[in-house]
Amino acid sequence: MPTRPDGATARWGHRGWAGLLVVASAVGLAVGLLAVGPVAASGATVAKTVSTPHPPTAVGSLVDRTVASTVAPNGDTNPYDLAVVPATAGLLVAGDILVADFNNAAGTSGLGTSVVEIDPATGASNLFVQAPAIAGPVGIAINPVNDLVWIGTYGPATAGGVIDGSTSTVAVYKPTGAPVASFSAANSPTFSGVWGQAVSDVGGHVAFYWPNAGNGTTGTGGGSVYRLNPDPTGSPTGQPLNSTYTELTSGLAATPAGSTAAAPVGPRGMVFDAANDTLYVTNDADNRIVAIPNADTATGPVAATVVLSGGALDTPQQITIDPANGNLLVVNGAGNNDLVELTTSGRVVATRDLAPSQPPGGLFGLTATTDANGNPVIYYDNANTNTLHELTVPGAGKGYWLVAADGGIFSYGDATFYGSTGGMHLNKPIVGMAADRAA
Repeated sequence: MPTRPDGATARWGHRGWAGLLVVASAVGLAVGLLAVGPVAASGATVAKTVSTPHPPTAVGSLVDRTVASTVAPNGDTNPYDLAVVPATAGLLVAGDILVADFNNAAGTSGLGTSVVEIDPATGASNLFVQAPAIAGPVGIAINPVNDLVWIGTYGPATAGGVIDGSTSTVAVYKPTGAPVASFSAANSPTFSGVWGQAVSDVGGHVAFYWPNAGNGTTGTGGGSVYRLNPDPTGSPTGQPLNSTYTELTSGLAATPAGSTAAAPVGPRGMVFDAANDTLYVTNDADNRIVAIPNADTATGPVAATVVLSGGALDTPQQITIDPANGNLLVVNGAGNNDLVELTTSGRVVATRDLAPSQPPGGLFGLTATTDANGNPVIYYDNANTNTLHELTVPGAGKGYWLVAADGGIFSYGDATFYGSTGGMHLNKPIVGMAADRAA
């Protein structure tokens, strides 16, 4: 096999390097069949492309790209939860990623006060919110219409300087960064060691969900999952946003007495599946994923069913849904740095170590969306390196092709190789290549 100029082995049998042209700087460009097209006015032969859709893929075949640093302007580190901005409003731009930084610049767990907004296309970042009201941010959820951003916090510290989850809050912000409301034990005794966040919008009815890991000092108040129904324009309830509360389930494994912000365990990440009105919750206290049925409609506690226990799970953290196939995706925490893909019935489809040369315990945040072509894009953060990453299907990232005068094609970067005409006898030499606009 010939060798490319960058030292990589060429993936086709081209006869020579003469006449190479740079023909595209493709982002998400797909080339299927290269064929001789009509002769252009200049006499050059134009190559036509026929796009080939990407099939749903397991996590092992996705391309990993570092997007940006997650460190806040004030030096806050240790990224936890992530959320994709669903619509442009205020400071937020559709497709950007919000990242919660749990530690302060000194590395103290639970003393971070920043949520950073990152543009995944450019890596540019801006500060969305930085305030004492979000001390120890651990979870982010955004209403689908982007009118409210929910930020779950594990702190701040108690009067005695202990960060044990007993002062947990859920702070609500407008997309402009302006505060709207704050929920805490002062409003209701249902906030204790808050972690992941989730929202649902069923028929215009918005609901918010959170789990309680519990009070790390006393070992109480944990193992439950709640739904909050805001009604800003409805009858006053004496609660922020005229909210009402529903306990969805309890009795889940939770934080034992004597824990601090550096080592709480219990129900962690969550994602709402609108396809079956089910809330999926991870728990690193017993290495389980549970499903809470009728999450949006239940009027009282329901029994959570175990989706997966042990096996590929090792201190599972955040969970999301693969938009390509409806499977569940979850990242492990302290045990290893695996991303696990499983069906909603609990069958493990694939696992992948996202940080094979790093110490375990680097993964917390995870979310997924689709690109303009409908391909899945999975975002995760790495607390070891304080970076945001994206996983995409091959060919959906940044790359380009080179085409030779005899029709041979070289692919670079993330441009997928589909074939070459270098070994074919052509009536006229190819000197250009164009992409089908539908690609």
